[in-house]
Amino acid sequence: MSPATYRLVVHTGPNPGTVFELARDVAMVGRDVTNEIVLGDAEISRQHARFTRTPAGYVIEDLGSTNGTFVNGERLAAPRVLTPGDTIGLGENVTLGFESTSAEGAATVMGAPSPPPRQAFPPSPPAHPTPQQPQVHIIEPAAPASGGGRRWILAGCGCLIVLGICVGIAVFLDSYYPNILYGPIQPLLQAIGF
Repeated sequence: MSPATYRLVVHTGPNPGTVFELARDVAMVGRDVTNEIVLGDAEISRQHARFTRTPAGYVIEDLGSTNGTFVNGERLAAPRVLTPGDTIGLGENVTLGFESTSAEGAATVMGAPSPPPRQAFPPSPPAHPTPQQPQVHIIEPAAPASGGGRRWILAGCGCLIVLGICVGIAVFLDSYYPNILYGPIQPLLQAIGF
């Protein structure tokens, strides 16, 4: 019987349905283009996790990522041996399915069959810088939103200052010059009985 081979299938995150064959003894995952598996998502660290082939199967290890690595919903605190059907979470946005592609491991794969791959990356590091483009796209919209909020806060403060000045003038006139405020409406007030 041939030795088991494994793959990762992107369920959620950038390019759902993408298949990554685990053909090397060590495969690094992260945003950086030097990784064997490149995922362009802002929640993923440059070098997020490592897959290592052992006699027991593949072991996943978090490399001190900011947003964490999860297996079946549990955050990794130490390296863990994967079994076919495990769901791997990288940060909050990316989930991968760990699958066996051998005949004996295929029966243990859980879940629906994965959709056909849209794009498969070769095991060698990709030479194109596309994973960095989503990172720039995500950062850009945040800058105008904070400037727009500050503008509204300043406009609101300005309106409150103008309103305070108007109330102050009205109180001053009412206290020292009541005829100026009530003189024009005095006939109306007398007509209704005040």
